[in-house]
Amino acid sequence: MPTPSEISNRQSEITNLKSAPHRAEWAPPAHAPRRSVFGNYRPEPEPAAAEPVAAPSPLTPAAPQDHPETSDTALARAFLYRFLARAYEDPTPLGWAQLCAPDTQEHLTAAWKIAGDRVAGSAPAEVPASPGPAEETAGALDHAECARIGNPPDGRPEVCAAFTPAAFDAFLDAYLAAFGHAARGPCPLNEIEYGDLKADPLFQPHRLADLAAFYRAFGLEVAEDAGERHDHLCLELEFMCVLAAKEAWAREHQLDAEPLALVRDAQRKFLREHLGRWTPAFTRRLERHATGTPLAALARFTRAFTLAECARLGVPPGSEDLLLRPADEAAALCESCGLAQALPGAAPAAPA
Repeated sequence: MPTPSEISNRQSEITNLKSAPHRAEWAPPAHAPRRSVFGNYRPEPEPAAAEPVAAPSPLTPAAPQDHPETSDTALARAFLYRFLARAYEDPTPLGWAQLCAPDTQEHLTAAWKIAGDRVAGSAPAEVPASPGPAEETAGALDHAECARIGNPPDGRPEVCAAFTPAAFDAFLDAYLAAFGHAARGPCPLNEIEYGDLKADPLFQPHRLADLAAFYRAFGLEVAEDAGERHDHLCLELEFMCVLAAKEAWAREHQLDAEPLALVRDAQRKFLREHLGRWTPAFTRRLERHATGTPLAALARFTRAFTLAECARLGVPPGSEDLLLRPADEAAALCESCGLAQALPGAAPAAPA
């Protein structure tokens, strides 16, 4: 559990990313309107993420030196992050039709062949800092389980077969059952609902502050009408989409090593400290709760991709055994720190 001083230093480190050389060509222009992780940010042009992966040949997993990172790989990863962010949004008939569209699923299959191969057992592209025995064991078990998901016989991810126009009602019912009409359902979509039950009471606001610092460091802010906190799964997925798109741009334009290293390091840190820390527990919980539904297939695919990303960036995946933090504790925290939005599942404050 980081101390307040460590959190302060961490936020300064993230913010300093903006002051590095090449800021003029890498950071958003000062005169441009601020972009939003959820609302205003749009890659230019939007279909760019799909073009390089429209018709790839099947790839055999290889050692890192035989499978270098390229702009195509980064674009494929950006597409996969964007797909997952859309899949976890509140379901609508129009959104579901877009997810099930033949061209979407064709691009998804192609992107997975390029970016998802690391769950098959190839070595990490970047070596992590000496994971402990428990982390090594958990990682090996996770990869063995997800190899089947990551390498289907026909090359199409399982989620493609599960996402069909006729399956919308089944997906919607499972979505409402898992995430609920209430503030917090059985499988919360917010990061800070998962963690050590004995953690410091400031754990949650520190996490939110760290997320906000990450977004600000890359000129992003959550749209006012987003209706979600910074730790919502969709926002974290979209942020990684933005970082992967920046990496693709840097590789395509052959920028100096420093801008590429900065955005690559940001992905590694964000995955280690946020997205990769809690999604294994979230997806395992969701899969068990939504057994036999398209939502369970989405959970398995999300876990497989998260593990592939952890392998690619040399980050040990988080534990699948993270528990949910008590809802009443979240309510007391909200009152004490003055968070503008009530934490999911928090009991309403008693009248004064």
